[in-house]
Amino acid sequence: MSDEKVIHAFPANELPENLMAIEPKPAGAPYFCDHPAVRLNEHNRTINCAKCGASLDPFNFLRNEARTIQRAWENHRAAQQKVNELNARIEALTKEEKRLRAQVKRLQEKSGEVLQVRGRSIL
Repeated sequence: MSDEKVIHAFPANELPENLMAIEPKPAGAPYFCDHPAVRLNEHNRTINCAKCGASLDPFNFLRNEARTIQRAWENHRAAQQKVNELNARIEALTKEEKRLRAQVKRLQEKSGEVLQVRGRSIL
């Protein structure tokens, strides 16, 4: 391919200047306010952030709070399910332990000896 067939949209020396400027963050100011506390104005029916003073959209605030509550319920349900599974495993292991202790006791009575288990004698 030869350079004669290439059409340049902008010649290298004719690019426009960058007109955008990003203002630096003021010293001590947070990058983002997560609005940890709000003020409700019942008379004007508005919601303002108590920290930064920003005016919040009531519907968006309510939607975000509903999503937070929904996630909390889902996390609680998952944790409760995990607790139930672990309790069932503990119960099964307890039954298995009792069964094995009884078996060891029967074997001891049958043989008349004390069996050493993990370096300890089981009586």
